[in-house]
Amino acid sequence: MQERYVSTSELCKRYDRSRDTLLRWQKAKGFPKPVIQGGHGAESRWRESDLKAWEDKQVFG
Repeated sequence: MQERYVSTSELCKRYDRSRDTLLRWQKAKGFPKPVIQGGHGAESRWRESDLKAWEDKQVFG
């Protein structure tokens, strides 16, 4: 199965949070780091599987 990648703007919509909140989560809550760093107007990307694992950890501890 091919891995799906999620952009920063998709994450903001998914969690109804700002980019700043995502950065705070990375520092404080162990939120996954992007696997592709954005630059020169490009958005960073996260693996869908990493996000799902993080979500499961938040729900099931």
